[in-house]
Amino acid sequence: TFTVEREQGLLRRVRTTPLTPGELMSSQVLAYIVLAIIQALVVFGMAFLIGYRPATGPAGLLMAFVIVSVFSTCCVGFGLITAAVSRSSGSATGISFVFIMPLMFLGTFVSAMAPSALTSAAGRAVPSHYVTESLTNLFLRGASPISASVLTDLGILVAFSVGVLLIGVVLFRKIGKD
Repeated sequence: TFTVEREQGLLRRVRTTPLTPGELMSSQVLAYIVLAIIQALVVFGMAFLIGYRPATGPAGLLMAFVIVSVFSTCCVGFGLITAAVSRSSGSATGISFVFIMPLMFLGTFVSAMAPSALTSAAGRAVPSHYVTESLTNLFLRGASPISASVLTDLGILVAFSVGVLLIGVVLFRKIGKD
């Protein structure tokens, strides 16, 4: 979004308003958190319609939405990094795969099923691993939303999200000024 807005000159126009860069980025983060929650509602709703029943109650579902919201914040950070280093929406699409592919393959069940301990360990280096692990504990294993494993995964995910978002903000402010 930021790359397209920069291409179209919208960011230049926004800079002439009293809106601060922090407010602009915060609005993007909030918008994408809302979008992630809507997407999660659709996925959960469809799962319920086809008969899936998670091994958790309302508190576990609420925790799942918290986890998804935190992860969406991390993804916005990756988007800011991508926007900071790309000059066009086309290049942003290509650059985004630097983040998407490890998140998809190392952070999900793929790394857990891989025979190599190195692949499994590499999965711990991406935030989606902690999302997968905590949702598996909640939905399949019936873990309490306040269990040590779920809260540890959430804490690590929060740390990832804050770190990636801060890197994205710093890079975007330095590089994305044109």
